[in-house]
Amino acid sequence: LTPMQHALLLMFFQNPRHQLTKQHICEALWPKKPDASETLYTLIRRLKPVVSEYCGLTITAEKGGGYRLKHL
Repeated sequence: LTPMQHALLLMFFQNPRHQLTKQHICEALWPKKPDASETLYTLIRRLKPVVSEYCGLTITAEKGGGYRLKHL
């Protein structure tokens, strides 16, 4: 995992529902970047196959602009 992928997974695991809003992720990982939406999208896109293959987990987009980590 890259440092950013690790940081995002840690955020998911620290949240009891394994659900995070886009805003929360962006503010935590890129606090000085005014709009990190595209950066977040790229991070999620690259992380999905890794967690699927090696961890048996999936990241899904939630209604209302967030993501959830769950078992396959």
